[in-house]
Formats: sequence, structure tokens, C-alpha cells
Amino acid sequence: MCLSDAYELIDGERRPLMNYVSGISVENGVVTLTDMLGAKKAVPGNLKSVDLTHNVILIEPVEMKQ
Repeated sequence: MCLSDAYELIDGERRPLMNYVSGISVENGVVTLTDMLGAKKAVPGNLKSVDLTHNVILIEPVEMKQ
């Protein structure tokens, strides 16, 4: 099984968000990651890239407006 690791890009540096990501959805500026056990994490931001060869997901976070 090939699952990916998700990172947020902050000042050009990768910071881990979630391991063993099996699903990604993007809606209204929020990237929702789901891992192989069904746990979800919602990150306000933009999907920057998905590298399926190296199993890496990069997300650029944005601040949510109140």
C-alpha cells in the first residue's frame, strides 16, 4: 500500500501535518486530509503539489478570515 505524508510549507520549510494520508479533498480554501485509519485533519490553505512517486503532499497554509 502506498500512502503519502503531508507537509505544510512555511517560509520554504516543510513541517509535518499527517502521515499515511489516503485521501485529500479541497473545498472553499480548506484542504482536508484523511489517514488510513479514518482520522481527518482540516488545514486552511492551498494544495501546492502532490508527488505520487515520492508520496509527498505539500500544502501552503493561509490564515482564515474571521
